[in-house]
Amino acid sequence: MRIPFGPAIGALAGMMLAAGIARAEDYTIGYSQFWGTNPFLVTMANGAKKAIGEWAEKGVKIDMLLTNGGDTDTTKQVADLEDLFAQGVQGLILFPGDSIVLAEPVKNIYNKENIPVVVTDIGLQSGSWDTFIITDNYAGGQSAADLMAKTVPAGAKVITFDHAPGNDNAQMRQKGFEDRAKELGLSVQPEKFLKLSLEEGRKLMEDTLVAIPDIKGVFFFNQAVAQGAAAALAAANRTDVQLVSFDLDPVSYQMVKDGKILGLVVQDPFKMGYEGMNSMVTKLQGGTPVARMDIPTRMLTKDNAAEFADDPQVTGK
Repeated sequence: MRIPFGPAIGALAGMMLAAGIARAEDYTIGYSQFWGTNPFLVTMANGAKKAIGEWAEKGVKIDMLLTNGGDTDTTKQVADLEDLFAQGVQGLILFPGDSIVLAEPVKNIYNKENIPVVVTDIGLQSGSWDTFIITDNYAGGQSAADLMAKTVPAGAKVITFDHAPGNDNAQMRQKGFEDRAKELGLSVQPEKFLKLSLEEGRKLMEDTLVAIPDIKGVFFFNQAVAQGAAAALAAANRTDVQLVSFDLDPVSYQMVKDGKILGLVVQDPFKMGYEGMNSMVTKLQGGTPVARMDIPTRMLTKDNAAEFADDPQVTGK
């Protein structure tokens, strides 16, 4: 824990910071993740760990308390934030599973106690934070529609499978996809809702093939759901339906190479975790971190798959 210091020591610390010398100090920082076993979140945590290693070389020791959020349980993630506060963290880095639900403990605990907050990737609809690091989700959704339109017939029916109606990022992805798909002349069908799992993706794809037999394209917010849908298409021998999703893992990477998924909108979670930790330590040391950082996406297809072979989300490193 940090020890309060008097005016003389504070003035000396200020001079050290002004001279660009990091203060040798220990910090306990909480990192609350939703679905922390997902390769995307594992990669994000690894980025934070890299930053921790670099700070250690400067004499700044960081103890990161990483919580998983009960995989896909937002109630558990709220409890995680309460537990981290009880453990005396001096800063909170947050990947929220829900933009509304997780805003409450941020406002009612961390903001009230003036504990710094850094948000990585998914935004909050209320409360305050010191740094927000996010993917340009709207543009990512647009790129998914661009790829889809190049592959499916003109005017083809396309649809979004939505597992995250309370997630700001997911909704921006959907809006980007649907706005661009309409611009390109595709027939956008009303979205369908499902739970976030491979099995749910499989079941909803089966149902959709019955309800909309001439469907030609599906857009997903997460690769696990897309993998389930691909299994349903393979079982039905429907090679005419194209799948495009956000996010990458070793399985989806191979599925793109095998032609089972048309493309993946790839984010940079390693950089999110890395910059998120750097922003937090900068704040704790009295500096002013960047308020917002927008990170662009890249599109992974069969044609450029080799360029992503060393991505941490593929290699696990």
